[in-house]
Amino acid sequence: MQTLLQDLRYAFRLLAKSPGFAAIAILTLALGIGANTAIFSVVNAVLLRPLAFRDPSRLVIVAEKSPFPTISTSYQNFVDWRDQSRSFESMEATRGTGLTLTGAGEPELLLARMATAGLFPLLGVEAHIGRTFLPEEERAGSAPVALLSYGLWQRRFGGSREIIGKPITLGSQPYTVVGVLPAGFQILQPADVFVPFKPWAATLPDDRNWHPGIFAVARLKPGVSREQARAEMVGITKRLEQQYPDFNTGTSADVIGLQEQMVQNIRPALMLLLGAVSLVLLIACVNVANLLLARAASRGREVAIRTAMGAGRPRVVRQLLTESVLLSLGGGLLGLFLAWASLGPLLKISAGSVPQVIPIELDRAVLVFTFLVSLITGLVFGIVPALRTAGLDLRGALNESSRGSTSGPGHHRLRGVLVASEMALAVLLLVGSGLLLRSFSLLQDVPPGFQVDHLLVADIPLSQTAYAKPEQRYQFFDRLVERAKALPGVRSAGAASFLPVSGGGSIIHFNITGHPPKTPHDYVAAGYRAVTPNYLETLGVPLLQGRLLTPADNEKAPAVVVINASMAKTNFAGENPLGKRIQLGTTPDKDVPTMEIVGVVGDVRPGLGVDPQTEMYLPYRQADLVLPVFQLSLVLRTAADPQLQAPALRTALAEIDPNQPLVKVRTMEENMAATVAQPRFRTWLIAIFAAVALVLAAIGVYGVMSYTVTQRTSEIGIRVTLGAQPEDVFKIVVGQGLRVALAGVGAGIVAALAMTRVLESFLYGVSAYDPPTFFGVAIVLTIVAVAASFFPARRATLVDPMVALRYE
Repeated sequence: MQTLLQDLRYAFRLLAKSPGFAAIAILTLALGIGANTAIFSVVNAVLLRPLAFRDPSRLVIVAEKSPFPTISTSYQNFVDWRDQSRSFESMEATRGTGLTLTGAGEPELLLARMATAGLFPLLGVEAHIGRTFLPEEERAGSAPVALLSYGLWQRRFGGSREIIGKPITLGSQPYTVVGVLPAGFQILQPADVFVPFKPWAATLPDDRNWHPGIFAVARLKPGVSREQARAEMVGITKRLEQQYPDFNTGTSADVIGLQEQMVQNIRPALMLLLGAVSLVLLIACVNVANLLLARAASRGREVAIRTAMGAGRPRVVRQLLTESVLLSLGGGLLGLFLAWASLGPLLKISAGSVPQVIPIELDRAVLVFTFLVSLITGLVFGIVPALRTAGLDLRGALNESSRGSTSGPGHHRLRGVLVASEMALAVLLLVGSGLLLRSFSLLQDVPPGFQVDHLLVADIPLSQTAYAKPEQRYQFFDRLVERAKALPGVRSAGAASFLPVSGGGSIIHFNITGHPPKTPHDYVAAGYRAVTPNYLETLGVPLLQGRLLTPADNEKAPAVVVINASMAKTNFAGENPLGKRIQLGTTPDKDVPTMEIVGVVGDVRPGLGVDPQTEMYLPYRQADLVLPVFQLSLVLRTAADPQLQAPALRTALAEIDPNQPLVKVRTMEENMAATVAQPRFRTWLIAIFAAVALVLAAIGVYGVMSYTVTQRTSEIGIRVTLGAQPEDVFKIVVGQGLRVALAGVGAGIVAALAMTRVLESFLYGVSAYDPPTFFGVAIVLTIVAVAASFFPARRATLVDPMVALRYE
């Protein structure tokens, strides 16, 4: 311990004598360690830390597997799963929805979640104040009750405990608040308020094809593995398939870890970012190793004297490693501050694409990670310079001490190899960044199928209590659309159940009149949107055949439908779809009206980077007869800036219904941008890391060439004395820097060709081996290497031969 303290004191004194060197090394390391700490804090909170529930490793989602992309289940299947399974302690249900809070200030649409009474005991969650649901509160006729989230309790009710037992109005219906949930509680997605599940479930039709977003959450019994539970669920679904062939053919079940389900979309992107920041840290290590090698060249006499006085090689190596670790710990402390300062902007850039299932912060695990990374970093970048310095020839070092340098050809070669490695690592980051930037640019340039400019959109969710009758809904939506059309500066207006390019939508089974499905394997489905007249015209969707929907297509008129080009091509290939009739539902049903196809329109993408899907547009009044329409999204085409119409639209809505909220008013560009938040997040972060890598690589080349010019001053002086021109000297220095850089670029290109395959799932419209990107990166790094060599080369051309010879 005494020897370690001596090494630390000596290291402090040496670094204090070279503040410039220490500052550059610490700042370089801080960039690498800070970036790793920031990304690890996100990875730790999202992927590594267990969910804040009782024994979270046994919590699972029981998901439905079918030919259609969904993990939710029908209510009937959930009930059978719950009653027949024996692998779970319990199985509960939850469903996301929206409820409008009124009577407590401005009306606000809350993120709501329905939950069975057993969900909270299953999770091991108790109320912060009050209690959770009781089983009897799920019975028909029970008084409605609600649980508030901690955030809503603080934001709308001031954190008052008096709210327990008091009524609040949700969806035009009074609910008694029975409890407030703990801060940070979240299951699957954030929610402001929870209400009982079963009163709503009792209103559902007896249709196993109906998937209204129900998720089954279960807890495995002790000793039961996921594989065992999965095998049991597969057996249950096979029995249900035999029992209900019209509904459950091809339907199975899977058992997925709850945390795995909650983070599955962001996991690949976070792993990619963690790999990228690791490369930044490696580049920083190489840079500091080069600085230490340059410093070691001037410490040959010091090391030789210490060795001559009896210090063994292990003792010298330990002293030099102590200095390296001290530098890295300093970089770690500064990096910790940089990580803390960057977390806010980092999460802001993510735009909600990072699920905050646990608060993202610099907790104990992150601090331990930063310390270990700093320690390992100090050993990694310090070991080669330490061994190199401690291995100097004693006699040679003392004899050459008058020159102030003990470096030889091997020393120069080692620094060149390090810089080449730095360039190779930079190539990996720049190629990855270039591919993602090209992909993101192509993604944003994808034509959505309609005119995006000058569109204002907003969501209008109606209360199922206040607007229980179809006539009430018709009157409200018609009045609102007409008022919106009449606003000054509004050219046209319409509404739809789901907006395009928003990542959302509904898929529904249908059958074609005259071609009923022979087996359940023949069932077909398509996207489904209930729209008002003039919606397609407002978007600017092109009409390809027939006509669009009109106000005459109301609930009293013959049922009609407009389909898109993909549906015409897929379901009516080689035929004219106009005049053909289709019916909602898997099989013909005399109680459901058939709809005549009256028009075909162009394809509208459901999301950027997503190929067009088969889709139908129904007049919302006719759709309401089959599936009640309680929410439409309003679309306004304006003559000027769409946002200027927002205040007038709010006023118009308040005049129609002061308790009706106008939700998420935004432009169509903003609506589309929200769907690419995750690609934007990873692209910009990797671009930032690549820029840091480029700067560090340039510094590395500059440092090596500056050092080379200093070491070769006498040689340059002799060359000039013998007649070498300044341009000759310039070419020699730049050529040396260029050779090192090109070696690194070549190695990096080869490595990138092997590693960019991991990016394939993140790319759109561009190959992982895109030649322009690889060529562009090689050109950029070559230019950077030339630029970094320019100033050392220019300094070499100014060497005075007499001064150089005196230096020798």
